[in-house]
Amino acid sequence: MVRPVMHAAPGLRVRGGLAAVIATLVLLAGCSAGAEGGADAEASASPSGSGSAAPTETSDPEAPMDANQACAAMYVNGDKTLEERIGAALVGASDGLDVAAADQMHAIAVELGRLEPRVPEEFQGPVEKVRVPFLQLQEALDLGTEQQIELDVASTVEGLKQYQKLC
Repeated sequence: MVRPVMHAAPGLRVRGGLAAVIATLVLLAGCSAGAEGGADAEASASPSGSGSAAPTETSDPEAPMDANQACAAMYVNGDKTLEERIGAALVGASDGLDVAAADQMHAIAVELGRLEPRVPEEFQGPVEKVRVPFLQLQEALDLGTEQQIELDVASTVEGLKQYQKLC
């Protein structure tokens, strides 16, 4: 289980050539907003026509999701989609890890951790891949690592691509 982030270690910095990977994330987010964020995604958020996936989530946040709800959870629900928040958190961490960036990374790790057991089995592998850099950072913070760490952001990109294909 992921423990809460209290403070980021002062010397901890995220290292690596994240610019290209982050550009890919932004591009991927733009593609999914055009393809998944349109009428198809909104239709999939309310497959029965009588409501959306959101009431199911609020009534029982632990209830299993079907594929349509899993897609809505990543690409439709909320003011800012989960995919957008994932990209923003990684960009924030690459700009320099401070308490706010670490807290944002932790919040996404927790959200993905809650999503993973609820989505259909075929979505679980991609969610695991998306979570990798978030868990890497959490582990480094938990261990009090004050050296540079390299986050596997490519894993997130691959996981988001796989997730998008399922939608």
